[in-house]
Amino acid sequence: MLLGLLAFSGNIQAQTRKKVEIIHSDLGAYDQRIVANAQRLLGNVNITIDGALMWCDSLYSYTNNTVDAFSNVHIVRGDTLNMYADFIHYDPETKLAKARRNVKLIDKQTTLTTDSLDYSMINDLASYNYSGTVKDSTNVLKSIIGQYYVNEKKAYFKKNVDGVTKDYKIKSDTLIYFTDTKQVFIEGPTTIFNEKDTLYAEYGWYDSMKSYTRLTKKPKIWNAKQKVKADSIYYDKENGEGLAMGHARIQDIENSIIVVGNRVKYNDITKIASATDSAVLIQYSKADSLFLHADYLKTMPDTTPSRKSAPDKKIQKKPIAKKLASDSLSLASRNPEFKAFSKLHKDSLTSGKLVGDTLRTDSLATKPPKDARLVLAYHKVRFFRDDMQGKCDSLTYWSKDSTIQMFTNPVIWSNKNQISANYIEMINRSKDPDEIRMKDDAFIISMEDDSLRFNQIKGKNMIGYVRNNELDKIDVSGNGQSNYYARDKNGVIGLNKAESSNITIYMNKGKVKRIAFIKSPDGELKPLGQLEEGDKLLPGFNWQDGLRPVNKDDIFRQPAPEPILAPAAKSKTPAIPDKKQKPEKSVNTIN
Repeated sequence: MLLGLLAFSGNIQAQTRKKVEIIHSDLGAYDQRIVANAQRLLGNVNITIDGALMWCDSLYSYTNNTVDAFSNVHIVRGDTLNMYADFIHYDPETKLAKARRNVKLIDKQTTLTTDSLDYSMINDLASYNYSGTVKDSTNVLKSIIGQYYVNEKKAYFKKNVDGVTKDYKIKSDTLIYFTDTKQVFIEGPTTIFNEKDTLYAEYGWYDSMKSYTRLTKKPKIWNAKQKVKADSIYYDKENGEGLAMGHARIQDIENSIIVVGNRVKYNDITKIASATDSAVLIQYSKADSLFLHADYLKTMPDTTPSRKSAPDKKIQKKPIAKKLASDSLSLASRNPEFKAFSKLHKDSLTSGKLVGDTLRTDSLATKPPKDARLVLAYHKVRFFRDDMQGKCDSLTYWSKDSTIQMFTNPVIWSNKNQISANYIEMINRSKDPDEIRMKDDAFIISMEDDSLRFNQIKGKNMIGYVRNNELDKIDVSGNGQSNYYARDKNGVIGLNKAESSNITIYMNKGKVKRIAFIKSPDGELKPLGQLEEGDKLLPGFNWQDGLRPVNKDDIFRQPAPEPILAPAAKSKTPAIPDKKQKPEKSVNTIN
């Protein structure tokens, strides 16, 4: 019997020398009653299968060269790959090993665990379809379906993917993970999150070692303080740097500010953001929103001490009020029932409309922000809000004291009114009146209801005081001049023309209540019938309504100016254009 068994064993080994080679077992047996066409090996079994070593407690080696290994099964392939299981079936024809129960595949520092794994010796590919986990020195990833490519160090995860890295947790539909570089490639809807931040995309990659992220399909990032979305987002968590490209949008939740552009950079550490290429800053509120465009926008923390505008030698906060008690020619308002069209009453003036009754100076903030911000806008600045529009070359906004500074040919429009100067500053105060400060060549123009006449004030410098969103008073300092159409109950009766070194104008509900002329006043009321064309417009008059943004999309338009300019001397007044110039087609729109 023993000789027959040994002879059979020799035949089996001869037949399978190229496929399965038995190196050792404590006991070998062949019994058709137990398993047909198979040799049974028991105790410390060691065989080779296609160049791989296998150990197990017991094994069936079949005449067709397939192998069933039981208990403490261990396969070693190459220098680094080890596979463990309670049971493995191996087919040398297909070179496929099917491992079941307590399966563990170890490739250097990478471990794959599951209860059902198929391993191809042809391409060194491990696959599972009933839940598996891949773990290495830094990351853990789980999924229902998965594959691990040993030679490429690449793991593929599909369906209910969960991951844990040193910085984030991951939930996804489809992921690819490279165990050598620790890079995660997003192939489907994926959320990457921690206690502070959440990232979402449907395509992109994440470097778990360097904390780099590139999101390229429907990407967005958000936390309690801000939201970011764009066509693509690059984010470096280590340095806090982000770059959003294509229809980018960053929302500062605490300060109610949105920065939009086709290229937006931001830094979570320095809290600095900048935008170019169709850049827009949106200050939103329930009541109204402001849309501001410039070639370049930048917002950062306002770390400067709270600024209080120091009285300028040329623009003093209340220089006129102090002088009213001594040398003012105005003591009280009078009713403009003119009996003769001769000299202007020098002590007062009523009628005439200036700035509308909803002029607000809080163009970028309706309430003090929690974290003070500084906003810088450079070149071709244009902004729109329902009650106020403007343009200049450069602009700064200080949220700490709600101050706006406009540089280089600034113009502000509100209703039928236009304010211009070489420099304009708007200050929104919590208790004192809000201020509009106009320095050098200050000019205020207000269009009459008939669109054919303009009320005007000009001077070297001006300060407008705003209470309850209404212009309350205007101080003109230096070379003051004014043109106002006087009215009675029947309509316009003449043009009040006056000059004085300093002028104070008191307003009530958008209309002139009283004018005080200080220092060498000179003026007259000219009846309409006696007006010459050169009388109607003050020198330097420049009605720039064609430059005015007409809606939030019109801020991108850069129109060629077509102003009405006052003649240097008395001459025929140019024709008045339409109230609004039809805007050119916008280059972008804001949603």
